[in-house]
Amino acid sequence: MSLFSLSRELLLIILEELDPISLLHFCKSSRYIHGILANCSMLLYRYELALSGMKDGISSHDSPRARLDPLLRHRNGWLTLNWTSEDRLRIPTPTIVGVSGRFLYHASESSYHGLFQWSLHIYELRSYRAPPVDKLQYCKFNLPFEIRKVAIDAVQNLLVLAELHFPSQDGPITASLHFLDMWTCQQHPQAQNLRFQFQTDWWGTLPPGHRISIERVQIYGIMVGLSVRLGVEEGEGTTELVLVNWHTGIDQQQRFTGDLLSFDILSESCLMVLTHPDEDEDDDSGESAASTWERSSDGLYLHERGKRSPQITIHHIPDGRRLRSAQVISYDLPELWKAISFLQICPNTSLKPNVAPPTGTFFHSDPTQRATVILVEFPSHSIPASCSKKVALVMKESLFQPPSLGDRTLSWEEWQDCCTVIHLPDDSEAHAFKVVGRKLVFFQSIGEENCVADSQSRLQVLDFNDYAAECLRSITPRSSAWSWNEKWATASKIFKVGASEYVRTSTTQVQSITWVDATEDAVILYNEREGQTVIRVLTFGDTPACP
Repeated sequence: MSLFSLSRELLLIILEELDPISLLHFCKSSRYIHGILANCSMLLYRYELALSGMKDGISSHDSPRARLDPLLRHRNGWLTLNWTSEDRLRIPTPTIVGVSGRFLYHASESSYHGLFQWSLHIYELRSYRAPPVDKLQYCKFNLPFEIRKVAIDAVQNLLVLAELHFPSQDGPITASLHFLDMWTCQQHPQAQNLRFQFQTDWWGTLPPGHRISIERVQIYGIMVGLSVRLGVEEGEGTTELVLVNWHTGIDQQQRFTGDLLSFDILSESCLMVLTHPDEDEDDDSGESAASTWERSSDGLYLHERGKRSPQITIHHIPDGRRLRSAQVISYDLPELWKAISFLQICPNTSLKPNVAPPTGTFFHSDPTQRATVILVEFPSHSIPASCSKKVALVMKESLFQPPSLGDRTLSWEEWQDCCTVIHLPDDSEAHAFKVVGRKLVFFQSIGEENCVADSQSRLQVLDFNDYAAECLRSITPRSSAWSWNEKWATASKIFKVGASEYVRTSTTQVQSITWVDATEDAVILYNEREGQTVIRVLTFGDTPACP
């Protein structure tokens, strides 16, 4: 008996038992099955979720029909860079500014009754993936120390602030993490200690030309990752990484050190470390010899490195105990990539697996489809054959699993088929790479670098969702070239890399972008000029229709 001989009612019962991905695959195998979905809003919504690389939220009082329109507007808005709403903020140029989770923040030093203090401002960002709220939340806190980094985890009501301590005389330079309730700025009730102090390997007063900075603070569950960088103009540089349990305030006791070092906490039991190891390096600490480098606002640039090819190392984190170096799996990058000037894991702002979305969220990026993006830049005189100056490696984060006991190293030839290599255009400078789910967001400077009046930038979004090209074709099925003239003039194009396709959407010309951030809901553009910073928050999506 054929499945298609069953009644529509029985087929609907069968289809309702399928998860979204299985439903998508089934529909692609049969036009008849796909036609049945058109008359069932629940199944159509689940089909479009899978097609968009999305996952349904935990709970929502809105019907699938009401959630379908926001889903399609959200997806099409990203594909065409046509936003629904714009929020603007104009402030004196702050010391630090950025986005963490679904919050925008900026901090700067101020004077109050003759005393200097630091003011931290936190703004909730708009989202059309959740029920509308009467008023977006805003907080302002005054603090007695200089804020170097900010990280926010709204699910845990956790605010982590990083600062540096420099001794007045000989003594260790330390970095501190403050574990605070994000709504009161007091010690978080689940933190046994208000702060964690990390003693670096650097002592005393820094000589001229030396600089210490907090590179990154990342929160994942009970773990917080902290990386600190010591750099010297036209000299040596090194980065130290430590993990700490913010509930107990106890670190994992093992440090990772390297000239070029980037990290990502994949889960509470899995840590990714990206390094550029020495030829004679026989451990996993990432320690490396001196090299010539310079620092820019978006990373650490080194020159003339005679080393091995870069390496991704996955470490097992066993239940709060000390990391065991024996539990390591390494992934080598191409052998020809020994001479590099920049290396970075681009942060992904979408939800990780096992992290619950805020209550009431309609849909969110599927955590199992999250992308890991590694940015590699070569010196102009040492670009490998068939490579551009700047290359992005794109792979599914699920590729990297916690290792079992024992070391293992995979050569590039053994795992390259799991990775898409994107050669970024050399005709302009690309900056501020951000990852959201399976999208890579950045901007390209066009025109004279030192002429503010003539400076222009193009915003670029590369969508690596497996079905992004199909979603783009569904907007205008009979078109082979896509251009959009709505709030922005933009253009979309489908690129083929091996057996896969991705969509690139870019603005034709956008004036004066000095930095970019991105969340699941929005692109945030910064423009710093003459002591002022203008922040534009462009949000995609739409509110649910009334049932």
